[in-house]
Amino acid sequence: MSAAALSVLLGAGLVAASHLVTVLVARATAGADGPVAAPALAMTYVLKVLLLGWVLLTVPAPPWLSPGWVGVGVLTVLVVSLALAARAGARGTRAALGPVLEARRETEARRPGGPGAAGSTDDREQDDRRQDDRRQDDHEHG
Repeated sequence: MSAAALSVLLGAGLVAASHLVTVLVARATAGADGPVAAPALAMTYVLKVLLLGWVLLTVPAPPWLSPGWVGVGVLTVLVVSLALAARAGARGTRAALGPVLEARRETEARRPGGPGAAGSTDDREQDDRRQDDRRQDDHEHG
């Protein structure tokens, strides 16, 4: 295997291992009573930084290591993990807000002056805003 490929794998492996430790700590503390997750994740972060610093300062770099290719591996895994985290977060937000939004839609549909009804409050508010905009335009330009 080439030095570039090994370097990319090393960088990707470091980031993947770091994320794995974080996910395992988060899963282990998710169901705990009280505020346990945040301090546990903070301590995990501190330990990861100290461990990586110790490795960087004490372990000599192997001759095949190419810093540029390690960076490529690190950045690639970071971009992929951030995209996956964003996707999971959006899915969780939709799942959490789905019942709330559905209840809001049902409430608005049952309201006598619901959206789209003639003379509804929304229509009057929009008319008031249009009149305010016209007054402001007249003042500025006239």
